[in-house]
Amino acid sequence: MNKHLTIALLSISISFLFFQCKSKEIKETNEPKETIETKPEESPLVIEFTKAKEGFITESLFQVAVSSVLPTEKEREEEAKSIAEQKSLNLLKTYTIPNLSDKGKKELRDISKEGKIVNKNVSVGGRYFFLYQIQKPNLKRLVTKDLE
Repeated sequence: MNKHLTIALLSISISFLFFQCKSKEIKETNEPKETIETKPEESPLVIEFTKAKEGFITESLFQVAVSSVLPTEKEREEEAKSIAEQKSLNLLKTYTIPNLSDKGKKELRDISKEGKIVNKNVSVGGRYFFLYQIQKPNLKRLVTKDLE
């Protein structure tokens, strides 16, 4: 039952995030911008970020992809980090044991905040893409088996 509730909450959270991003994108596209027109399927950046693997890349590397349309570099990076930390936490929860203790939940929150934004300010069509990576020895084992 808890697993189904967790999956349902995760689905709702992700849907909400996508809705928020979509709303901001619509507001942003109303303003004129100077962009270089390229076909999305031709851009290797589109492939890199839209097809980026999320979750455990290796035993010690965890990754999520996020994007932003905010106007300044600082705002984009702050938003990306905030969204990525929450997205990481939600995704990491799916790998943990059911009935995680409060101590385990706190440790998982701390782990989700240990990541770093990589590939800053890569823009495709006015949307800026970021990869958020958490790197820690034996991270997968820690999350899947060693948390209380």
